Amino acid sequence: MAPESRSIVSRGFRFPSSLPAVLLERDLKHPCVALDLSRTGVLLVGEFPPPAGLEIEFAIRSPAGDLEQRFSGRVTRRGLAGEGGGTGIAIEFLALDLEQKRVLELLLARVVEGLAPAPIDALPADAPPHVVRQALATVPVPHRIALAARAGPRQREFLRQDPHPQVLEALARNPNLLRAEARDLASVAHLTQPTLEILATDPRWSRDDEIRIIVATHPNVSIPFAERVVAELGEPALRRILARPSLNATLRDKIVKRLARRRAP
Repeated sequence: MAPESRSIVSRGFRFPSSLPAVLLERDLKHPCVALDLSRTGVLLVGEFPPPAGLEIEFAIRSPAGDLEQRFSGRVTRRGLAGEGGGTGIAIEFLALDLEQKRVLELLLARVVEGLAPAPIDALPADAPPHVVRQALATVPVPHRIALAARAGPRQREFLRQDPHPQVLEALARNPNLLRAEARDLASVAHLTQPTLEILATDPRWSRDDEIRIIVATHPNVSIPFAERVVAELGEPALRRILARPSLNATLRDKIVKRLARRRAP
């Protein structure tokens, strides 16, 4: 794997965070901050003495204080926390029960919702498709869906490569989506019928022949819907759609007959 690909993936598995935390040691509670939170571990930083043992107890809470969960972990690395001093310890979560997993996912959700997900933000503009897919895979699907609905131009370019149908459907509804982006999105092979209908009926480009041609010849479009789309096309667009090899054979015959009737005296 190329160095660029490695760096994107490694950063992607940990979400930049700054959550209140407490290191629990006997009867003492050491306030600290949870950084680089992931599903497998976290970095705790604060003014506390280095733990004597390898296994520790700690708690992490949301900034609003409405979520808090206690965890057990194994110290995998310890050292100073940068120029400001203090202690920094990297921790690997020990086995999580269902409730701990649930709260951890909610905490991660709060982190992701508060920023453009770091894995996507870290992608260079010319990132190859496999690198984009790797970065997208590190962001939970609900957050990719939420991001797609409001993403800016740079993020939309990456999200168009998302393999999850609901992400693409949310992207189709994005109010800032441009006509050229809608055309590119309509060409994605794994779009679902609902997303194709959204694109074909959106008032912003419902009269765009190119989008309607792409939708009507998409491999996943239903024939009844494709017929409705084709029924609104003029003769120049109909001749263009006949050149598409993906056009359904039955629909092709109907278009040919329709054009023949138009030529008849």
